[in-house]
Amino acid sequence: MIAKVAPVLFLLLVSAPAWAANPAHLEQLRRTGNCPNCDLSYARLRSWHLEGADLRGANLNAANLRGTNLSRANLSGAILNNADLTKANLTNANLTGASLLITRLDRAILVGAQLVGAVLGGRDRLARVQTFSNATLPNGQKAFFLAEPTRRP
Repeated sequence: MIAKVAPVLFLLLVSAPAWAANPAHLEQLRRTGNCPNCDLSYARLRSWHLEGADLRGANLNAANLRGTNLSRANLSGAILNNADLTKANLTNANLTGASLLITRLDRAILVGAQLVGAVLGGRDRLARVQTFSNATLPNGQKAFFLAEPTRRP
């Protein structure tokens, strides 16, 4: 019985998709600060400085980007589903056409970010964004949210 099951298990393991970032792509990002169309899924990029990075079309599915500086980064068409962007700086980042389903954006900064055509959804994460004043929302409208909530005396 084991002799019949072993080859099938081997084939399943060999043909299964990798559940981690491509090491060569991680090295490219570390070395150059750019990695368009790279597989960075499940990457641990917590607190990295990726200001101005070219990550167009990158797969950042379930990546840990907590506290990462992505200001002025080009993330157009990137897949950020289930990624953790808690406290990330996305000031003036281009997220046009990006997918941010079930993405954690708690206390993220999205001032001036471009979100036109971006796919947002799941647990209403935008309600927890620290600020996204002057951001362009998926419908092309400018955000009208205040950077700091006004408090009554």
